[in-house]
Amino acid sequence: MKVKAYPILLFIILITSSQVSYAQLPQTKFDLNGDLRTVESGMLIVPPKNKYDKLTDSLEKNLKQNPSDTTSLFYRALLYYSYNQMLAEPAQRTKGTLENLTVGKDMIEKAIQLNMTDFRALLLRAQIYHELCYRFSGDERWMFSPGEVAKRKKLFENYKGKTNKYYTDLIKLDGSKEYLYNKKKIT
Repeated sequence: MKVKAYPILLFIILITSSQVSYAQLPQTKFDLNGDLRTVESGMLIVPPKNKYDKLTDSLEKNLKQNPSDTTSLFYRALLYYSYNQMLAEPAQRTKGTLENLTVGKDMIEKAIQLNMTDFRALLLRAQIYHELCYRFSGDERWMFSPGEVAKRKKLFENYKGKTNKYYTDLIKLDGSKEYLYNKKKIT
């Protein structure tokens, strides 16, 4: 009788521990275009909605306790980018994407300011600025007042300058992808 109880007890422990387990950090890869992406199953480029919810909660909790944790800042910025990139949200004025990309930008800037020297962080920063340029590149004169249009154009020019600067910096670090990084510069 005791022998049969052990497998059942083990099964219950495994089920319980899997319910309270923490999320695993996403794997990253460089795609053919030289972009940093999360590794997804099959042909997916954009992670499925809610896939990283536990990880997001865990990262947010960790950042509240330790706001200078560069790893948490990097992965949270990566998730902001992954869920708000052009492939995930193609419409330029999709509600929340600009705000989320701005939060991601601030996080990756803080991680780099705290001396995170990982090449992936530098690449992610350039990609986020590139996405921010895309969000401001449309003709929105019909939607905003002239003052707001001027403010948005100024933001676009700022992001454009930083995008081009960061891709130039990446060329210095990784000359083998010079063509790809030059292609991503905003003209």
